[in-house]
Amino acid sequence: MASPFATLPPELLLHVFSLASNHRPTAVALSLVSHWVRNHVERNLYHTVSLSSSRSLVAFITSLNSKPHAFAHNLVKRLSITALGPISNIDEVLRRCTGVTSLVCGFSVPSYLHCARSLKQPVAPPEITTFRLPITPREQLLIALACRDGIDMSIISPLVTHLRIQLTPATTFENVARLRELSHLTHLAITYRHGLYGNVNSIREMIKPVLEEGRLKILVIHLTGAGSEAHRKEIEEWRTGFTLEDIDSTSTSTQKYLGCLPRTLIIAKRATPAVLLQWEQGDDIWAL
Repeated sequence: MASPFATLPPELLLHVFSLASNHRPTAVALSLVSHWVRNHVERNLYHTVSLSSSRSLVAFITSLNSKPHAFAHNLVKRLSITALGPISNIDEVLRRCTGVTSLVCGFSVPSYLHCARSLKQPVAPPEITTFRLPITPREQLLIALACRDGIDMSIISPLVTHLRIQLTPATTFENVARLRELSHLTHLAITYRHGLYGNVNSIREMIKPVLEEGRLKILVIHLTGAGSEAHRKEIEEWRTGFTLEDIDSTSTSTQKYLGCLPRTLIIAKRATPAVLLQWEQGDDIWAL
């Protein structure tokens, strides 16, 4: 019996494949049907890439080696790297996926910078050599190992507009204050553990230089740690300080406007452990 698809116009088939390939497992299955089908579902298949292990890193690079030179630049738009290494493979992926607009970094930044600088073989000493990411995403999330040793501006795109960072014991006031150098930054999310710096005022002082630049539209505070009552009290503390105009408040979140022009909307809420999953699913992690 002839396949019912044989009678359908190619344009309709492509439309069906395009819709079906929005579901990643389906896209993978469709890519095995034929070369013709694979060529038309690859755009969705490679649009969002999440590399969480050394095996996935190696497999991804192997896949790119069989593609045209501009393939990764044209198709990979959202990239997450939470694999520990090999660092040289992470550097290779970043150098090939130059069209990425959203980047999640979960690897060791000092190790990556050491590797990247070694590969570039700069003529000047490393301490005076300026290094920048080979890509310029507009959205960037620094999670896990990427923040363990503090915030290094070398790993942040100078064109970033939406940035999420995590405060750790290694994060300094100077680390955070340097975020004001990001002239395009309009959305900033900060995650920190309850009690990390003693009180809310310390966090406020840390981010004050960034707020004073007057470019931030939204500041989101994500509070982690156990104890709902402790969280409620600390979230409540974000209602005081600065010149704030009350917008909305619940037991789990607070929304305030910072009294400056343009006004900065400050949102404080309990952190969700599923931020990476939300990113992978394409959810708007900046939604209020």
